[in-house]
Amino acid sequence: MNWIKNWSFRRAASCLTGLWAFLMLTAFPLYAKERYARMGVHKFEFFLAISVACLLPAALCYTIGKFLSCSIKTSAGSHCGGKEDVACATARGRIHAPRRALLSGLDLAMLCYLAACCLSWALGVDRREGWTGVSGWFMGLRTQLLFVLIYFLASRGLSLGAFWKRALLTGHFWGSGAVFLLGVLHRFGLDPLDMYRGLDESWQLLFLSTIGQASWYSAYVCVALAPGAALFFSSGRPRVRLAAGAYCALGFATVVTQNSDSAFAAMAALLFVLFLAACDGPDRMERFFETVLLMLGSFKAVGILQEIFPKQAVRLEGVSEFLSQSTATWIAFLAVCLLYMGFLFWRQKHPQILEFECKRRLRAGAWILSAGALLCYALAVWLNTSGILEKLLGIRSENQYLLFDRFWGNSRGFTWKFTLEAFGELPFGRKLTGVGPDCFSAWCYGDLRLAGELDHFFGADQMLTNAHNEWLNSLFCLGILGLAAYLAIFAVSFRRFFAAGSASWLGLAAAAGVLVYAAHNFFCYQQICCAPYLFLLLGLAENVRKISGDGAHRTGGFNHTTS
Repeated sequence: MNWIKNWSFRRAASCLTGLWAFLMLTAFPLYAKERYARMGVHKFEFFLAISVACLLPAALCYTIGKFLSCSIKTSAGSHCGGKEDVACATARGRIHAPRRALLSGLDLAMLCYLAACCLSWALGVDRREGWTGVSGWFMGLRTQLLFVLIYFLASRGLSLGAFWKRALLTGHFWGSGAVFLLGVLHRFGLDPLDMYRGLDESWQLLFLSTIGQASWYSAYVCVALAPGAALFFSSGRPRVRLAAGAYCALGFATVVTQNSDSAFAAMAALLFVLFLAACDGPDRMERFFETVLLMLGSFKAVGILQEIFPKQAVRLEGVSEFLSQSTATWIAFLAVCLLYMGFLFWRQKHPQILEFECKRRLRAGAWILSAGALLCYALAVWLNTSGILEKLLGIRSENQYLLFDRFWGNSRGFTWKFTLEAFGELPFGRKLTGVGPDCFSAWCYGDLRLAGELDHFFGADQMLTNAHNEWLNSLFCLGILGLAAYLAIFAVSFRRFFAAGSASWLGLAAAAGVLVYAAHNFFCYQQICCAPYLFLLLGLAENVRKISGDGAHRTGGFNHTTS
């Protein structure tokens, strides 16, 4: 009877975890209780309610099932008698079965992050706020515990059979696709859900779709788009590619209309990961060119619609307007077309080549060029801001992207500088463990000098709740130990899943999602509309990798043939 109980508990854990994931992928993005009023509060309440209803019972069922499984194995080992079979001999240690590590590098990184969060909370400045998080964001220890639980249940508690694979994939595409479509419609003056009722027109540029604030929306879009782009890039089935292509076109259209520059840093990271994957061989390089053309074509399609319907189109700013309406985007589109046609001609001449012999050099070159470009940009900003460029060449730019002053990046220049200076003033112990999860404002406004500096810049009626850079915020709130553990999650997962990307499109999606999230949130912060999806994506990719690692890939772990 024990094996029946074990099966029942494990099955219950899988169903509850799958139900939670389905609700998060479909209902959560569209949930808007009072339109944009207290959007963050209502989204978190939805997340917390389904987590308590599904994840906590799932964790209990999984733990009981695991305990019963261990009891069954122990019983099997102690009741072997007579002529021993292979299973009994293995249980008693006479045949040494190949051992597999119980915890992967990513599992260990997650546990280290969990320990760092708990330590930071225990030693934090305000345990109550450290538990719940600041109002409106709620990124305290309670939420961090749930994030780690999401990863472990998705990677272990969920049985990814055919039903859950189809349900989660379909739910994600329909749920996020509806959000993308509504975001595009909002930028052309169409509001089918009446979301803008009661909202002043001057605020409408800052809110869209059913996610709300523009930076929250862009963070959600970028992470949600990564699996679709990975599927379009990887799948060999025409129908799947057609559906994924339509989804990506809609996603790229909403990227160019959401009016947040950080989304374009995320798109650059997405293309970078896809190019690294394309270095494997000609087939994948073709897919890379097609993805770039799809993205640029979507940008220009939006620009054409903006010209056709100038009165309905919402006036955008900065990079969004440049990429949708400038001639430079047409030039880039035509240049990629020529490169693509040249590559196809080269393939015709060399049809026997299935893999690039120089793929390692191509990848190394991509890393070097990308790092060089970032360093050159940082150097140009420093030379321009410090005045050295003006002294040497008599040139000084007031462009917002080249002048890093206190107003740079919607006052991120001030916020980042303030955070680094405040961190430098922390005692050594605080530098190691931080001030507590999501306790940025609790510490800063608890110090009269820091509070006065913030009130002087932002005004007494506004409160700065985080550093507006997830890495700086983690350093300040969780300390050096917490930031190191958090960075380890990203580094280990990217390495782990990119290596699996040739066998599973979900592995490539996770690798892309990690880099996309890291790039976007260099300018933003952890929040409930985006972070849960990252931990879910990592958990699902780890689930598939564990299946493949056990030699059970024949069951179809989101691989190319089943996509």
